[in-house]
Amino acid sequence: MSLTRREFLMRAGQAGGYSAAFVLMQSLGLLAIPEAAGEASPLRLVDGKGARVVILGGGIAGLVSAYELGKAGWSCTILEARQRPGGRNWSIRAGTQVEFTDGARQTCTFDEGHYFNAGPARLPSTHHTMLGYCRELGVALEVEVNSSRSALMQSNLLNSGVAVPERRVVNDTRGHVSELLAKCIKRGALDQEITADDRERMIEFLRQYGDLNPDLLFRGTNRSGYKVPPGATAQLPVVNAPLAMHQLLDADLWQGMLVEEVLEWQPTMFQPIGGMDRIPFAFASRLDSVIRYGAVVSRIRQSDSGVTVTYSERSASSQAGETRLIEADYCICAMPLTVARTLDADFSAPIRAILDTVQYDSAYKIAWEAPRFWEKEANIFGGISYLQQPVDLVWYPSARLFSERGIVIGGYSIELGPAVGALPSLLDKADPAERSMTEHGYIFGHLPSIEAKLDASRRSVELLHPGHGKDLSKPIYVSWGHIPFNLGSWISLGWNDEKALATLQSPDRRVYFAGDHTSRLVGWQEGAALSAYRVINQLGERIQ
Repeated sequence: MSLTRREFLMRAGQAGGYSAAFVLMQSLGLLAIPEAAGEASPLRLVDGKGARVVILGGGIAGLVSAYELGKAGWSCTILEARQRPGGRNWSIRAGTQVEFTDGARQTCTFDEGHYFNAGPARLPSTHHTMLGYCRELGVALEVEVNSSRSALMQSNLLNSGVAVPERRVVNDTRGHVSELLAKCIKRGALDQEITADDRERMIEFLRQYGDLNPDLLFRGTNRSGYKVPPGATAQLPVVNAPLAMHQLLDADLWQGMLVEEVLEWQPTMFQPIGGMDRIPFAFASRLDSVIRYGAVVSRIRQSDSGVTVTYSERSASSQAGETRLIEADYCICAMPLTVARTLDADFSAPIRAILDTVQYDSAYKIAWEAPRFWEKEANIFGGISYLQQPVDLVWYPSARLFSERGIVIGGYSIELGPAVGALPSLLDKADPAERSMTEHGYIFGHLPSIEAKLDASRRSVELLHPGHGKDLSKPIYVSWGHIPFNLGSWISLGWNDEKALATLQSPDRRVYFAGDHTSRLVGWQEGAALSAYRVINQLGERIQ
C-alpha cells in the first residue's frame, strides 16, 4: 500500500523524532534551507511561540542562547551576577577593579587605550561559530601572532642559562634528528622499514629538512640565525654554532617548540581590535533589556509546568539587594559548575553527584605595562617565549605594534595551590608532557603572596630580557580560582568522565546545562557557543 507524503513524514517523526522529520521535510523541499545553513548547520531554530526561558549566566553560552532563541520567538531573560556581560571573557582596562574571594583587591592603572584579556585572548581560524558571530555582530578582528621564531626559550641547562631565540631550538633540533636518521638509513639500519627506491629520496628529504651538509652531518644552519649577520661589507656572515643535542634534551622545551602544532593554535589566529570583550558587549547591545545585571541566583525549583528561580538584584554600588522571583517554562544553567554547586536547587541525584565531585583548574595571568623593549631589542612582534621556571611563559602583544608602550603577559598557566596535595603524587599522575607545567604550577601556587608571585613574573622577564625587569610597571594578577562567580577557569583537563558529560548534555527535567564545560572544546568560546546550539536544538525538539 502506498503512503502519502503526510503519512510518510508522520512515521518518520514517530521513529526518529522531530529532528528526523525536520531534515526529511527539507530534503523533500517542503522547508526552505536558509542560505547560512546550506552546509549542515548545527543550529536548528524552532518557533518558541513566546515560551519563557530564564538563562543563568551572561557568558558566551548564555548570550548565544538568548540571542538565537530570541530570533525564533522565545522570551528570554539572562540573570548575570556581574555588572557586565561575558563571564570569563573579561578585558581589563584603566579603572577596572579585580577582587578575589578572599577580599584582596587590585585597581588597574594602565594608560589609556591599553587592555589585558584576562580570560580568552585568541580566536582560532578553525572556530567558525565565533568568527561567524564577529562577522554578524560587526566585531572587527586583527591577526593575533601566537608564535614567533624570534621569541625566546630559556632553561638553566641550555646555553649556560642564557635565553636563545626559538628558531635556534627548533632548527638545531631538526638538524640533529635529521642527521641521526640519515645515518641510520645510510648504514642500512632501517632496511626493513624503507624500500630501496625510497632510500635515497628519504635521505634527500632529511638533508633538506635538517639542512645537513653533503656528508649528512649537521654543522649549523642559517635558519637558526647568525652570529655575524649578512651586511654590505666584505665581512662574511657567520651562522650560530648549533646547540648541543644533549643540552636540547636536558632543557625539555618541547612544549614551546611544538605549540603551534596544536590544532587550535595553528596560524592564523585572530583577536578583536580593542579587547576580547568586544564580543560579549556586541551581543549585549542586541539583547538590550534581556539581561539583568547584578542578579545573584540562590535557588531553583522545578515543577511539571515550569521553573522558578530566586535571585537578589544588586546595584553596582551595593552588595545588598532585594530578593526577586522569576518564573519560566525552561531554564538554561550556563554558569560554571563550581557556582552551580552552591545553589539551593532541586537538581536530580546524578547532577548533584557531578556538582559535588567536579574539579576546575585555576588558570592565572599576570599583566605588566612596559616600554616595548622586546620589539626594539629582540625583534619580537607577538608570540610567546617559554622558560623552565616557576613562571614559564611570557606572551607579547599583537596589538598596536611599534607603539611606545604595551601590555606584556608575564605568566599564564595553571596555578596549583596548597589544597591540591603533595607535588610527588601530582607528578606521578601527570602526563609526561605536562610534568614540567605541573611542577611549575605547584611552585608558583605555593608562593606566599601576590607580591611574591609578581616577583617571580619579573624574574622570568629579566631572564629573557636582561636589564628590563625594572621596566615593568602597573601589574595586574588574575587567578580564576579566586574570582567571584567563576571559582575556576575551566573544568579540569584531568577530569575526564564520559558518563558525567553525557548527563550534563541531557536535560534535568526543565533545566538544561550549557557552557564550554559541557562540550569537547573545554576552555574555548567555541565550545560555549556550540553547547548553546545543542541546548537550543533540544528545546526545539521538546516544544515540537
